[in-house]
Amino acid sequence: MKKSNVYLYPTTEDRNCAETALEVFLTVQSGTSRLAMLGALKGILKKYRLSKLNLVNCTVEFSGSDLAIKPKRFIKDRTCPGCKEDLYSIKSKVRILSICEGSFSDIVTYGCQCGEIFGKVESPQ
Repeated sequence: MKKSNVYLYPTTEDRNCAETALEVFLTVQSGTSRLAMLGALKGILKKYRLSKLNLVNCTVEFSGSDLAIKPKRFIKDRTCPGCKEDLYSIKSKVRILSICEGSFSDIVTYGCQCGEIFGKVESPQ
């Protein structure tokens, strides 16, 4: 019978890996970097058998096969709080990290190339 390792909590190294995965995706903004980020985050959560991991600017939650990135900071306008980049322009440096759908509104988590991670409650028009 194969023994499985059970880790008590995420190490500083694993937390740094999660933060770095987010930073790399926000900087590079490619499909490959997004897949790598999601893989790293899921891997860390699975390694520690966690459903939630608190990071500096967000919380990563894992349920079944779904991964949600939830912001710790919210905005009401349409620009990045770090660099004032417009969220909705065609060549925006802001990317959607996660969408949590609700009955009356959705919580959208955005990440910007400047490194900011933030959320906005988006209501149907």
